[in-house]
Amino acid sequence: MHRVLEGIIHNQRVASAYLFLGAPDSDKKIDAEKFADRLGSRKVDKIRVEPKGASLKIDQIREIQQVVRYGPSSGSYLCVIVERADEMTEEAAGAFLKTLEEPPPGVIFILLIERAERIPETIQSRCQTIIFEERQKGWEANPEYSLFYEEIKNYRKKNLLEQLEFSGRLEKEKEKIEDLLYDLVLFAKQELGNIKLARLLLETVKNLKKKANLRLTLDVASLKMGELWSTN
Repeated sequence: MHRVLEGIIHNQRVASAYLFLGAPDSDKKIDAEKFADRLGSRKVDKIRVEPKGASLKIDQIREIQQVVRYGPSSGSYLCVIVERADEMTEEAAGAFLKTLEEPPPGVIFILLIERAERIPETIQSRCQTIIFEERQKGWEANPEYSLFYEEIKNYRKKNLLEQLEFSGRLEKEKEKIEDLLYDLVLFAKQELGNIKLARLLLETVKNLKKKANLRLTLDVASLKMGELWSTN
């Protein structure tokens, strides 16, 4: 379980709401269940909610409000685990904020999210945010990306113009750019042993998830890659 959660349990300093922030393949959902168990929540006092369709709607928040109003029925805590909480509608977020402003005693909300910017700051300020890293994966070369692997291996030989040309080739893969960059992150970390490069590529993915301009983001990343290689 996440070390921060271990510390919370050890010190018995439990907040009323948490944001578990991480990629889909992180351990945030598994740790939410473990956290509830370690806090003594029995099965009847663990509530799981996920969006109906594309978003979490206000009627679902109202159902939660009705269920939690009396607190835990048997254990120490009633834990509400909300999956894809960053897909709340504006109306749902407004209703949920009211619950967080006056949380029922013994109730803990755990919101599982991928993108913090989709959660209103008024809700974020009432939650303790815990960041989950992606799970470590075994890496296997994807033949489809073999040319990109070779280019990165020989990147130190590229001049500025060639670095920007590399950015242009990445841009042509815009339909699968996140998958490609995630693959290159693992390639850099596990095949090349270059942690700095892996972090740079991962940061590029995060910027793209924030809807940053694709070509500009890739240009900046390509030039920074050149700087990394020149200092190694």
